Amino acid sequence: MKNFLFAMLAIALLNSCTKVIDINLNEADPKIVIEAELVSGTQDFTVKITKTSDFFNPGQPVNIADATVFLKAGTNAPLNLKNDGNGIYTLKNFTATENTSYFLSVTAEGRTYEATDFLPKNVPVDSLSLKVGEKNPFSSVGGADSFEIVVNYKDPLADLNFYRIKSTVNGTPRSEGTKLLVIEDRYSAGAYFRLPIFTDSYELNDHVDVELISMSHAMFDYFTTLALLVDGSGSPAPTNPTSNWSGGALGYFGAFSVSKKSVLVR
Repeated sequence: MKNFLFAMLAIALLNSCTKVIDINLNEADPKIVIEAELVSGTQDFTVKITKTSDFFNPGQPVNIADATVFLKAGTNAPLNLKNDGNGIYTLKNFTATENTSYFLSVTAEGRTYEATDFLPKNVPVDSLSLKVGEKNPFSSVGGADSFEIVVNYKDPLADLNFYRIKSTVNGTPRSEGTKLLVIEDRYSAGAYFRLPIFTDSYELNDHVDVELISMSHAMFDYFTTLALLVDGSGSPAPTNPTSNWSGGALGYFGAFSVSKKSVLVR
């Protein structure tokens, strides 16, 4: 297998002893949480803004209803997002362009939070292939009655690339939960990848849509640290995922390009 890095939640590590990890999430100090995903192409761009005291166990988060939000593409003029209520801010029918840097600004409760992300060029999925799943002795994934999907694609040589893989089964997005899969090509740039989605398995007659999501280094860091935080395998972890927001806000602003392929399992 190519020498690339997986940051994932699905592998249960076999340890000689059980470790209890206490993570301080600073529950006493409320934090602004800003979640925004910008996808290449034309669609509504939505930003969710809340305030909570605990990133992973927020109880009842408070929606921020009086924020000022604007998005800027490169050197273009900023575009204001409409307040739709319930902490949701929207820019209708916005066209996001690949190979472009985007700047997002949020002013809430007297403070301004800023984030920048680069929307990378789409890397197309060449094909999807199937193989009988191999039973993982440390998890419920795999077995004689299940199948594994292999994602085949050519990684561009010129750039350092970062990816996330997601799947939808019979119209229902497969919950990542403990199955987050992100990849970088640091040691195999330009290679042809035949990447098995070994974090999940699929059954006969499943209709599966697979997304190969290209993302920035900043988003790779965010999801990698999220994986470490939730993993619980004993590895050192940060107290919160590595956010690209200034001012101490939690969450992320990510710009993504997506390539999709579908397969019927049979």
